[in-house]
Formats: sequence, C-alpha cells, structure tokens
Amino acid sequence: MNLNDLSLFIRVVETGSFTAAADSLNVQKSTISRRIAQLEDTLGIRLIQRTTRKLKLTPEGEELFNRAQPLVDDLEAVQDDISASKTELRGRLRLTMPTEIGVFMMNEVITSFMQTYPKLEVDVELSTRTVDLIEEGVDLALRLGPLPNSSLIARHIAGLHRGLFATPEYLEQHGMPKTPDDLAHHQCISLLKPFDHLRFTNWNDNEPVTMGGRLRTNSMSFVREMILQGMGIGRLPEVFCGELVKTGRIVRVLDEFTLDPLEINALYASRRNLNPRVRAFLDHMSERLRDHPWVQNRLVHLDG
Repeated sequence: MNLNDLSLFIRVVETGSFTAAADSLNVQKSTISRRIAQLEDTLGIRLIQRTTRKLKLTPEGEELFNRAQPLVDDLEAVQDDISASKTELRGRLRLTMPTEIGVFMMNEVITSFMQTYPKLEVDVELSTRTVDLIEEGVDLALRLGPLPNSSLIARHIAGLHRGLFATPEYLEQHGMPKTPDDLAHHQCISLLKPFDHLRFTNWNDNEPVTMGGRLRTNSMSFVREMILQGMGIGRLPEVFCGELVKTGRIVRVLDEFTLDPLEINALYASRRNLNPRVRAFLDHMSERLRDHPWVQNRLVHLDG
C-alpha cells in the first residue's frame, strides 16, 4: 500500500470532496482521483462511492479511514520533526486572521518570520469569516474575543489595550460622558456580532454597559473612519487610534475607566501534533510581541 495514496484518501474524507482536498494540497483534482483509484486497485476494494453531488464511504472505506488516520498523522508528525532537526524549515504555512490584526500588528511579525526562514512560503488570508481549518487546509488562525467550544486547540497570544474615542467636534456638540452609564444616551458606533460586551473593570462590578447609537459594522477600520466623520463614540484597540490621538483628530473618552482587553488567540487542529512550521511561527510571534506597546499582557513561550 502506498502511504502517499493513503494520505490523499484521508485528506479527501476530511475535506469531504476531491476538489476541496486538491485545493488544500495545491494539486490537480485529477491527480487525487487517479491516486485514489490506484489505492482501490491495490486493495481490491471500493473505498468511496462517487455521485454527482457528494462522496460516501463504503463500509470498507470507513474502516480504513478510522484505523489509518491516527497512524498517518503520527507518521507525518515524525517526518516533520525529523526534517526540522536536520534542515531549516521549508514548505508552506497557511494562516488566517482578521484584517486589522494582519495590517496593524502581524505585518512586522510575518515580515521578520519570513526573513528568519527564507525557504518557507506563507499564505495569509485576511478575513472576518470563521475559517474551517481542517476542511480548508489552514494551519493556524488568529481570532479575537471569546472562543466558542470546538475541537481545536486554542493558545492565548495577547490582550490588546482598548479605549473609547470620539472627535472633539462630536464631544463639543453632544457633551463628554461622565460615567459609562452616559453612553446609553450617546451615538455609539458598535460592532455587528460583538466580540464581547462593553465592560469596565472599575465600574459596576464589570457588568455590561449599554451603548446607544444607530450605526453598526463588522469592521474595526470602518469604526475608526466613522469616528473621524464625527458619527459618534467608538471602542477600538489603541493600535488603531494612537497616532490620531497624538495629532488631536480624536480624543479618548472615559479614559479613567478601564476596559477589558481584547483577547487574541491562536487556533490549530487538535487532531495533529503541532508541526514545526506552526511551532516556529508561534514562538516567533510570541518573541516579537513580548514587549509590544499595544499588548496588555505578556506572552509566554511554548513548552515542549
């Protein structure tokens, strides 16, 4: 039995289609179809029932997948570890992260990472959508805010300083709020599907605070632009607003009240041991962000 063919079979089952498997591995769909057919010929059994709409495993195919998947995962992990110990890292690392984090924070991290490992290729998708790491063949995702329960491994990366901001013109017209409760009577620019509720660590026992307003968006960059347009008060990480505060275009609001940090977490598939490329990126990111002025809490290196 050809182990490469077996690995392709497992990938097809994991992604649910020949097309998705081909895209995740950057190979032709016809190549995967041919290799799976060769595997079936070698074993003398049908593994996958092909229809025009979906794939269905035969009983023999399901048994092979259940028994072979953990073995192939272990072999791939061993191969990665041995390769990393003998040569410098190479291959492709696939990342996904929110647009603003990529543009404002991870740009320098990724630049220095690629300079450190010149034989590595890096794919970065900047998006607000929730990517299925296994189905889409992504190695690691950076996500903001509280995480839903899942089978993925989550590792805390950092917490970002956050604040409330508005233009001097808006505050001159509407007044400066004195306490967090005053925000209910202001035009506040909120996020659709917010990462978390608006809370202050030193107000009302950290209970959620109501924000007034008519404008919501899924983009922190758009929140910043609407603040600049005088549309109201917005909550953002300091990274997006530091220079604007220095130049006086916007000012901090309720600065004596401390907002909870915005959590950044790294996620990767729990079914695999951490491969050297992902480990190297996590360690590099930890080192580069350790003393970053926008990071609220210190990062830790990976153990083991």
